[in-house]
Amino acid sequence: MKKLFVLALAGAMVLSLAACKKNETVVENASEQVVVLDQPSEVVADVTSEIVEEVVDYPDYSGTYTEPMSGRCTIEINHVEEGNYTVNVHWSSSAFESSNWEMNATYYPSTDLLEYTDAKYYVRTYTDEENFTDDVKYTDGAGEFWFDENGNLGWRSANSDVDYIDGETFFERVEVVE
Repeated sequence: MKKLFVLALAGAMVLSLAACKKNETVVENASEQVVVLDQPSEVVADVTSEIVEEVVDYPDYSGTYTEPMSGRCTIEINHVEEGNYTVNVHWSSSAFESSNWEMNATYYPSTDLLEYTDAKYYVRTYTDEENFTDDVKYTDGAGEFWFDENGNLGWRSANSDVDYIDGETFFERVEVVE
């Protein structure tokens, strides 16, 4: 309700600034009186868009997810700032080899997708318990994550010719990170 009041107040300010013929306008709030000087419409639009951005309800992707069929893939998603996340994927191929992805992802309300364009994909091969080599396959991978109607995390890679994440793969949330 408080956000709706703020939006209504911002809308009223925009309308009063548009209709204003003087050099200043007095806008009274329940707790204070504010003097608003005539401003270019771009400044008013910036202020209004900032207020509208605060109202967007971003889904929370933070947590640990696992692939339910084989149980060999784990996805860790950590919240960085509003709408932005780091994503790390570890998919065990065997006791001596794993596929790994590291990326930054951004949530876009217009598509309802968590999208990335900077994924690093590499295959890690272990020579023993402590030693390994990484074979980097790409560093500019793209793709997207989303929640399906059951709350499962979907993943689609645009680089399936290299990483073999073909079509859509789904994961169950096993832990929520706070």
